[in-house]
Amino acid sequence: MSKVATILPAEFTQFSSDKARETAEKGMSQAREAYEKFSASAKEATGSFDASAVIVARGVSEFNAKAFAAFQANASAAFDFLASLATVKSPTEIVALQSEFTEKQLKALAEQSKELSALTQKIAKDCVEPIKGHFEKAFKSVA
Repeated sequence: MSKVATILPAEFTQFSSDKARETAEKGMSQAREAYEKFSASAKEATGSFDASAVIVARGVSEFNAKAFAAFQANASAAFDFLASLATVKSPTEIVALQSEFTEKQLKALAEQSKELSALTQKIAKDCVEPIKGHFEKAFKSVA
């Protein structure tokens, strides 16, 4: 095999390097644009997670306050029941008091559970909204 020298015209060489430079610059421009979009999206996502964390913290604080109020109400009812037992004169009064106390406490516990459950659901729904909004926006921009 013999080696044959290939001679390219100067215009072709210039054209090739100009085209290569143009393609590289276009690629860098697109990469920079993609990075900027990704960076902005990441900052937005961080903001969404921060907003969600704030909502959860507020919700937990509210939940704890309601749970503590329920605990106080239940403890107060128990002490009232014990105080009323001290005045009992017959076993039938004990049974009546116990029955009345149990009925009131079951109703109170059901109501307290319903309130705390509703609050928990509200917190869960509210804390997901910022993140959900961010992802919906991100998917719309991709589509």
